[in-house]
Parts: sequence; C-alpha cells; structure tokens
Amino acid sequence: MFLVLGLGGGLSAAQGQPADSSASVPDSTTGPPAVAQRVAAAFAEGDARRLLTPSADRVEISLFGNRTFYSSSQAVYVLREFFRSHPPGHFALGDVMEAGTSFFVRGEYEEARRVRRHRVYVRLDQSQGKDLWNLHEVRIEHAPE
Repeated sequence: MFLVLGLGGGLSAAQGQPADSSASVPDSTTGPPAVAQRVAAAFAEGDARRLLTPSADRVEISLFGNRTFYSSSQAVYVLREFFRSHPPGHFALGDVMEAGTSFFVRGEYEEARRVRRHRVYVRLDQSQGKDLWNLHEVRIEHAPE
C-alpha cells in the first residue's frame, strides 16, 4: 500500500491529541498510524521542524551515504538545507512497521521538478510510558534510476 501526498498534502492527527500518540493510531483498515502520517506530511511539505518534533537529543542523519549524529537543533538546519536543495514534489509512504518501542517508516521522496527520486528510511522510538514517538534516525538515499 502506498499513500501519495502532494505539496501541502494534509494528513494530520485528530485535534486535541498529541501529534502521534498511541491513542490516535488507527487500525489497519483505516490507514496508516498517525506517526507515519506525520513523517509523510513532513516530507511532502519539506518541513524539517515537523519531522523532528519531537526528536531524540541526538539524531542520526545519513544523506546519500554520509552519516552523522546531530543535536536535535542542528538536525533541523541539516534537514532544512536538504529540503532547500531538493524541494519536495511528493512523498509515497511505503512500509510502516512497529517493533516493540521502535517504529520504522520507509517511503519514496520525489523532488519538485522530478529531477530525482530518493528512498527514505526513518526510525522513531517511544520512551517507556510515553505516547509520543521521538525521531532517532533519517536515512536518505538515491533511488535507482
């Protein structure tokens, strides 16, 4: 199943709940969980802050094979620069999987001018007893032609 969002695509969590609380996770017949919607919308809109809210204190970002750990504040600037250099066209949500306290999202990011497609892998973790998923890792690779 793929979910395609265009620029300004508007998937959002229900009002009055945290953006990706476990209370807002729908069952498999109604669509992707709120945390996956948050990731998809952030990539579709090129919104680094939305992607990183909330995030771990240290975030691993791998852009085209260059892997570095950043503070959450630095990660915002790194991803803003990525979106500035590779403006969003649309994002197709691929595999979504929850395993214990980790959540994995895979998708495909296409630049606005359809210059290039990129594979995106995101890992989020949930603290014990907390509802929110904190972003821990973003990996972006060139998709094969």
